[in-house]
Parts: sequence; structure tokens; C-alpha cells
Amino acid sequence: MAAPVSLWSIFKAFFVVGSTAYGGPAMMPALRREVVDKRAFLSREEFRLGLGLCQTIPGGTLMQLSAYIGLGMRGLWGALVAYAGFSLPAFLLMTLISGFYVELRAAPLAHAVASGLKVVVLAICLMSCLDFVKRFAPTRRHQAFTAGAAALFLAGVGVIPIVLGAAVAGMLFLDPGPAPDTGPDAVMDTRGALRLAIIMGAVQLACLGALFVFDRLLFDLAVSMIKVDMLAFGGFGIFPVMFAEVVEHRGWLDESTFIEGMALAQVTPGPSLLASAFIGYMVRGVAGAAVASVGIFAVSFVVVLAAAHYRDRIVGSRRARQVLSGVLATLGGMIVAVSFALSKAVDWGWPAAVLLVLTLAALAKKIPVYWIVLGASCLSMLILR
Repeated sequence: MAAPVSLWSIFKAFFVVGSTAYGGPAMMPALRREVVDKRAFLSREEFRLGLGLCQTIPGGTLMQLSAYIGLGMRGLWGALVAYAGFSLPAFLLMTLISGFYVELRAAPLAHAVASGLKVVVLAICLMSCLDFVKRFAPTRRHQAFTAGAAALFLAGVGVIPIVLGAAVAGMLFLDPGPAPDTGPDAVMDTRGALRLAIIMGAVQLACLGALFVFDRLLFDLAVSMIKVDMLAFGGFGIFPVMFAEVVEHRGWLDESTFIEGMALAQVTPGPSLLASAFIGYMVRGVAGAAVASVGIFAVSFVVVLAAAHYRDRIVGSRRARQVLSGVLATLGGMIVAVSFALSKAVDWGWPAAVLLVLTLAALAKKIPVYWIVLGASCLSMLILR
């Protein structure tokens, strides 16, 4: 019988991916190469099934997939180590960048760079909307969800009723397509995962209770990040949900600061949901960054543990896929609405318009986002001063 994979090997594998892979969904091939092709932690079939499960449940997809893989190899500790390895590089970099941002944001060159980054984030939102429509709104019914969500969001309806309404409407009106085949090679043992989910849920409730008693601001921050995580379904879906929570509901950041934080998150590797570290830092310094970063993934961790116990049932569930179909179509519409709101934070003129066109062209050419952000920063210092 082969010796179990060490926790250090698990941590190292996910740390490598979290340190070097960029671009939300584009990180998935890098993760597969590291854990399937290079290290043979699991089969391609099991990886595909785990990805299908994590795409069906709320939360950051690749973070949850990391926990799912770690769970199959070394149980709870394997899941925790994989989670930590994947997220730690982005957390450290975002916290460091946030500190520099606070110190330098008033400098003239920093102001020019920030003005350019606002345009870049707006372009990313616009391209993300097109991507969401192409991938998740293929029919007129799906597109009606997208348009309706945009109209409701602009009219001031909250994210939670929009997402819940889309979930219910998805079950009534959308065809999610055929269920994926679990296949004969999907043999990862997930027994006991539900018990672990209950234990971790209890631990998290105790931690939230302690924050409620000792630091109400950090408690509010943690709750807000939990809401974002459970509604965003990861990736660029974070933009409208986090904007609604942090800017419109809590008022912790204005539109300008929010859009600059989202831009800074594009130059760091790892999960895009760790833009939460910037939000937390702006609210409460390093402690806020840590609480926000844990909060954005904490409940996701419990959800994936529980979902692993019911893996085959969830992946094969028509209802679950209908809910996901409705929610994803809706997120595209909310990205449109947020793009409109963020456009008002841009100081428009011919330099900003030129930068927007160049950024859209670069994104269309599939140039990595971090190069676009770095290039736009340099260009901004020349034309937006």
C-alpha cells in the first residue's frame, strides 16, 4: 500500500499554484497540471468530477476544489493545508500592496496610476459581462435573466433578493442540460465529510461569537465577506456582489477606492476573491485584512465538506444545475449594472477613452491581465498626470 501524501507536499503543491497562476478560471489548467499531471494526487476523472461539484455550489470554485482534493488525500488536515497553501500568497501580497496604497495614494504619480486603473477595471467588467453572457446566457430565457438582473440592480434592489429570485426562477424556467457522468474512475473516498463540516461549522460560529463580543467592526466585516462568498460564485462574479455590500450597503469604501482595490487585485496571483484583503485593510488594517480573507472562504470550506458527502447526488441533480444556471445568468446582468456605476468614478476625457479602447483590445487578444494592469499603470503616468 502506498504511503499517504505528506501534508507538506500538499501545501507545497497548492502554494506553487497560488504563487504563479493568474486570471480566475484561467488558473484551473495550472491547478490540474500541478495536482494531476505532475504530482498524480488524483485522476483526471476525479479532478473533473470535483470541479463539477464545486461549480454547482456557492463559493470560490478553485478554492473549494483545492479543499476537495486535500480532503480526499488527508482528510480535514489535508483540506485545510490545501486551502492555506492556495490562498496564502495572494493574501500576503494583497496585504502588502494595500499598505503601500494607503501610504502613497496621495502622491501625484499614484493618483495618475489610480485613474488609469479605474479604466482598466471598467474594461475588465465589460469583458467579463460579455464572457458571462456567452458562457452562461446562451438562450433568450437566460438573457432575460441577465437583462432583468441589470434593471433590478440599477433600480436599487438588493443582491440577495435578485440571486434568490434567480435561483427559484431557474428551477421553473431554465433547462440546465444533461448531467455529467460520474464515471468509473471517480473513487475518491469522502466518507465522514459531513461530520467534519458540522465540526468546522461549529468552530466558525464560535469564532464569530467571539468577534461579536470583542470587536463588533471585525464581526461585521466577517459577516459581509461571508455574504459575498455565498452570493458571488467566485471569479468576476465578485464585482457586483462586493460592490453592493462594501460600497452601497456598508459604505466602508467609496466607488473610487473600491475600483482601485479591484485593480490592485488583478496584479496578484491566486484567487480573485482575495480582493477581500484590500477591503479588510482599508476597514481595519492588518487585522481587518486577515479577518476578511478568512471570512471570504470560511463558509465555502464548510459547504464543500458537506457537498463532498453528497457529491454524486449534487452533481446529478437537475434542480441544483437549474439553480446554478439562473444565478450565473443573473451575475452577468449585475456586472453590467456595476460597470455603469463604476464608470461614474472615472475622470473621462480623451486619455481615459484611449486607455479604455486599448485595454479592451488587449483583453480581447487574451493578454494576461497582470501585464495589462502594469502597462496601463505606466501609460497612465504619461497621459493622465
